[in-house]
Amino acid sequence: MIRHRISLGTVTLFLFIGALTPYFAQNVPTASEQPDLARRQLAVSFLRSINTAEVADFSNFGSFAEWQTLLAHQPDFLNKCLAMNYPHEATPRFADMPEILPGWSLRLNVHTDGKGYDVLFQDLTDKCWYAALTDERGVIRQSKAIDCQI
Repeated sequence: MIRHRISLGTVTLFLFIGALTPYFAQNVPTASEQPDLARRQLAVSFLRSINTAEVADFSNFGSFAEWQTLLAHQPDFLNKCLAMNYPHEATPRFADMPEILPGWSLRLNVHTDGKGYDVLFQDLTDKCWYAALTDERGVIRQSKAIDCQI
């Protein structure tokens, strides 16, 4: 009798989980969304690298750093991100600000006391002005122009 209850409970549980599976299934991006997704992943990855480099610089020098100083002090974090996102290039390099990568504009402002920074990394190819933002708290946000869907 107990064996039948356990079997019935197990079957009921699997049927319930099977009914919920489509509810939790992920939507696979379409082919037209793939380039946007790849560019957004680049932006988020790059800002993570900046946050990591800034924390390392703050730990070593007691203040956050401007872009050129950050490149000089923490090249490993930044170049590793660059190599991961541009694997087809033999020696990828950052250009001068503001367009440090093809189609990407960087604005990195360090507070006058060196205890904070604000970063805006904008996709210059996106007609809706996609940008990823972060600051000394390490939270990464994404945005687009007001009439565009994120």
